[in-house]
Amino acid sequence: MMEFGIKIYGYDPLLSKEEIEAFGVNALDDFNIIMDCVIMAVVHEEFKNKSFLSTGSFFRKKVLNDKPIIVDVRGMFDGEEAKRKRFYCRRL
Repeated sequence: MMEFGIKIYGYDPLLSKEEIEAFGVNALDDFNIIMDCVIMAVVHEEFKNKSFLSTGSFFRKKVLNDKPIIVDVRGMFDGEEAKRKRFYCRRL
């Protein structure tokens, strides 16, 4: 993705900034940027408790663009529910 000029950020509440950056990505300290795509690679309780798909959630209103994409690596979300909530959602 970096070859195409895509900025990659990582967030994991269980890892330090240094541990995240060891993966070759920028550590996301706070959610002050608008993202086009989120790749959910881990199923931490913190992520389950946040209503990412909810149209009124902080994440949806403040972090994602108006045509959000989710790549759901771990099967965390119901694909049909994501589509109903206007996400482009794919599972790996």
